[in-house]
Amino acid sequence: MTRDEIAALFGEGPRLPWDLRLAPRLEPPTPSAVVTWELRGGDTIRAEIRNDGLLPIALQRLELSSPLDLPAVGGWYWIQGRYMQMDTLIRAFATPPEEGFDGRYRKTAEGGVRYVSREMAVLSVPGQPSPCLLVGSIEPVRFCTDIAVDLDPEERRLRSLHISIPLEGTTLAPGERLVLPELLVLAGHDGWELAERYADRVAARLRARQPGRAPTVWCSWYELYGEVSEAAVLANLEVVVRRRLPVDVIQVDDGYQSATGDWLVPNGRFPSGMAEVARRIREAGKVPGLWLAPLVATEESTLFRERSEMLLRTSSGELYRVDTWLGRCGVLDVTNPAGAEWLAAVVRTAVHEWGYQYLKLDALAFAAVPADRVRYHAAGTTALSHLRRAFEIIRKAAGEEAFLLGCTSHFGPAIGLVDGMRVGPDTAARWSKDTEPSVKRALQLSLLRGWMHRRWWWNDPDSLVVRGHGSSLSPAELRAQVAAIALVGGLTSAGDDLSCLERDREELVRFLMPPTGSPARPVDLSDAPVPRVWRARVGEGRSLVGVFQWGDEPAWVVPEEILAPGEVAYDPLRREVVGKGDVLLEPHDAALWQAAAPGATPRVVGDTGHVAFARLAHEQVSGRLRVRNESGGSRTVAIESRGRLLEVEVPPRRRLWFD
Repeated sequence: MTRDEIAALFGEGPRLPWDLRLAPRLEPPTPSAVVTWELRGGDTIRAEIRNDGLLPIALQRLELSSPLDLPAVGGWYWIQGRYMQMDTLIRAFATPPEEGFDGRYRKTAEGGVRYVSREMAVLSVPGQPSPCLLVGSIEPVRFCTDIAVDLDPEERRLRSLHISIPLEGTTLAPGERLVLPELLVLAGHDGWELAERYADRVAARLRARQPGRAPTVWCSWYELYGEVSEAAVLANLEVVVRRRLPVDVIQVDDGYQSATGDWLVPNGRFPSGMAEVARRIREAGKVPGLWLAPLVATEESTLFRERSEMLLRTSSGELYRVDTWLGRCGVLDVTNPAGAEWLAAVVRTAVHEWGYQYLKLDALAFAAVPADRVRYHAAGTTALSHLRRAFEIIRKAAGEEAFLLGCTSHFGPAIGLVDGMRVGPDTAARWSKDTEPSVKRALQLSLLRGWMHRRWWWNDPDSLVVRGHGSSLSPAELRAQVAAIALVGGLTSAGDDLSCLERDREELVRFLMPPTGSPARPVDLSDAPVPRVWRARVGEGRSLVGVFQWGDEPAWVVPEEILAPGEVAYDPLRREVVGKGDVLLEPHDAALWQAAAPGATPRVVGDTGHVAFARLAHEQVSGRLRVRNESGGSRTVAIESRGRLLEVEVPPRRRLWFD
């Protein structure tokens, strides 16, 4: 029954924002299938499908569509991807195609163009009383949800909105009902605030884990890659301990295993075994961390060759294979009791027998296979429900105390089961190369997912890569990387071989650890495709402000146009007070400002030692400021006193007073 048919019988009742009039359409059309939807609580759509026939029916897709017929000029669409590699960006209508994105969000539509977002989207149209409209799936753990807008070829008018839910061949018996995931529909003036409200609703529904802090990490991948060895891991551990780097976790990434899938058999580069490596890490006072891709197995692995009954098969009975960066792989079927027990045994061994209390779980998206492409052991399993079942098994086997980091994973099924999530694609020691791993792509996507941070988990923007050797990053690009990671405010990891890292670059690791925990939000979300100016409020009247020059030309920045009235600021990466003059940003550059609101007494404004003054004790005592450097190295501190902003070098373990 459509909205108009309901209104004809019972009156109008509550209306959707923007006067949306959703009409359902089922694929394939089935006369015995009845689709209904209702609006609950003024902002939630609940749809269901009922089989009124005498025979079972197989469902492929449900679509709810509404005409719009609105002017698009000056409008934009905030597009989301459902896992870290999928683009998120602001598409400004009637502008040239974006560069540096894979473009999978752009489709052809009948006589025009379609933009597709996954699970959640924000549409903004000037002239509406509430110019921003959000649509999102509140429980994205069984079915995917695509939210699309159609426009004319010139993108001058919005024609329609489409909410599409692939049902993957779900079968309904006679008389059976299928209740679809609820959809949230919100309208307002601030698209970012709507996204945060959406994240809060999802977090409450799925009982998101929200740790108070995230560990700092050394990760072996971004310089050692697949050639990591026991000797290299222990050498980096020794550097962390000897130089007192603020790193909590020593994480062994891909390269220790004998084959992808044979996780409990290390290769010859780890002669002492993984339990012994973990023991050495613990003895040094650090937390052992381990990388696993536990849902895939290469064709060369013992698991694939000898235990293939646990792997997914196609509808014709052939082993299902997928091409990954790890090689051609089979995929574990965790609805198979044998597969579930194998997965649990691997995790129990890694965490409880070997002692790795931090797990980075990778390549998980490959296990989210639509049910119309494979034959799951348990009937009724979908791509997302299979992945969520895997997370449930892993969490139970690892225990509540283990820190689980998701990577290359659909976001929805992980909520409530992981503590951290990679929200941007892989980084690399280069600025940009199309959609391949790079600093620019990793950090742009991570910044635009700040609305998830500490609502669903700790966001992970991927590792800091600051080495001078083997890197093409310019000083400007290095600043942009550090600034973006600081503004993400999430889990912070170092990706260089610390035993070879230049000492001046090591200071950048100290500068970012621990993270602030406070995600930045864009000052202007409509600044497409990725905003240039970001602000994170870090408490006590302080903010971090970032200004990025994403493009290939230099640009001037006027601080007075960005800072709030009366704010003073310090740039710790350039080691200079932010004055009244314009600031020149080089191509691929950024300015990071530690900003403070006006104060009546002396206060710390900036600090080169840490982005948020860690290891710097500072307090007011009878109208005076007492500062003590509790780190092992000197740092420059910017102090506002008597209306002046002073730069002061504070030696290690020295205490200074300011009037």
